[in-house]
Amino acid sequence: MRRAVLALVSVCALAACGQNAQQQGADAGGGLFPDLTRTAYRAEANLSSQDGDTIPVVIIRDGRKMRMEYNAAQGASTIIANGDTGENFVITTQGGRTLAMRASGLDQGFTDPADAWQGDLSQNATRTGTCSVAGENGVEWTKTTAEDGTDTVCVTEDGIILRATDDGRVAWETTQVQRGPQSADLFVLPEGVEAMDLGNMGALMNDAIEAAKQRGN
Repeated sequence: MRRAVLALVSVCALAACGQNAQQQGADAGGGLFPDLTRTAYRAEANLSSQDGDTIPVVIIRDGRKMRMEYNAAQGASTIIANGDTGENFVITTQGGRTLAMRASGLDQGFTDPADAWQGDLSQNATRTGTCSVAGENGVEWTKTTAEDGTDTVCVTEDGIILRATDDGRVAWETTQVQRGPQSADLFVLPEGVEAMDLGNMGALMNDAIEAAKQRGN
């Protein structure tokens, strides 16, 4: 899961995102790991890096459509990832002007957090108990490897990540969840905003992500 958390940190740091949808889970030690892309909800959370920095994050999901809003050192940004169309955008406001960057096609290192956790944990994690976070009940899943150490994730039955830990350190913690249908307008570019295409910058951006990952180790 360390790779999944680092991927999300890199996304926040570099303001870019892509989609590599993975819909299936696995029977891992006593139950099926939940599908993380089947529920409509809005959640607030804190993302914490290994050096102690914390970034407040808002995630809005409707199935394979995801919107993530966050405030990093560079300022506020919004990521939109549409798994149905494959289009992904990063929206920022600079000098009173709203800018959008198209991040489609960057499938190395740019992932929806749900895809990262689904792929990293669902095949090998073991169901190890129950958990409760932010007034929500869930199931705890644990995976231990020589490479990553011990990772745990608390997830609701309907697929909402509540808490994730990396060798005991809380890397992700949800603070509030509101279930329900989400407006389609949340997953498209604001009216009048055109997107710049970053598709040809894939190699450069992936190198930058790898450097960010190394700094996080």
